[in-house]
Amino acid sequence: MAEDARTPHDTAATTAADGEVSTGPDWSAYYRHTLGRVPRPLFVKGMAAVDAAGVAPGQAVEIGFGDGTETLALLDAGWRVLAVDQAHQAEDVLRPRVPVGAVERLEVRIASAAGVELPPFDLIYAGFALSFLAPDEFRRFWTEVRSMLRPGGFVVVNVFGVRDTWAGDEFMTFVDRDTVDRMAAGLEVIAIDEEDADGGSFVGDKHWHVFDIVARRPSR
Repeated sequence: MAEDARTPHDTAATTAADGEVSTGPDWSAYYRHTLGRVPRPLFVKGMAAVDAAGVAPGQAVEIGFGDGTETLALLDAGWRVLAVDQAHQAEDVLRPRVPVGAVERLEVRIASAAGVELPPFDLIYAGFALSFLAPDEFRRFWTEVRSMLRPGGFVVVNVFGVRDTWAGDEFMTFVDRDTVDRMAAGLEVIAIDEEDADGGSFVGDKHWHVFDIVARRPSR
């Protein structure tokens, strides 16, 4: 499952009360620990749907880009990418790995997704990131996503479910299936997959309850 997913305690430790990124866990070491992994299954599934739909590379957004694996894959495929992460160490790990020819197609913003103004986009990918927004932040951000998603564009995201080990943390968001369906209302749903099982994580064993969502805004 998501052996490299961050914990709510990790996330809280890197963000001060005023929203500024603060010192905390050694994110550089953490990201380097995950270097060399393959793109996550959700990303692979989403990009297969994008390719099947014949969507040409345009503007992509990645929330919580972490070690940069998926950002680099998007750049390699020809996309322009706005890569967002609240830990400055993520940029330190990503930048040296960006091919020279792709540098101009990458914009990095070190910020919480809650404070990011999204451009109009054709694809958003967020793997194990959105649930680290507080409920009010999550709702505002998803409204922004729906507003800025271009016709024919894709959302490829996942969100923790209500039976996840971390459910109950007031600074995170956990959803049930009805909420997921409302998130996708009006979109063409390609896949909604639910995982509800015990597994490992970067910080030890836990129960994973996760909804993977791949959906597309109708072209008309």
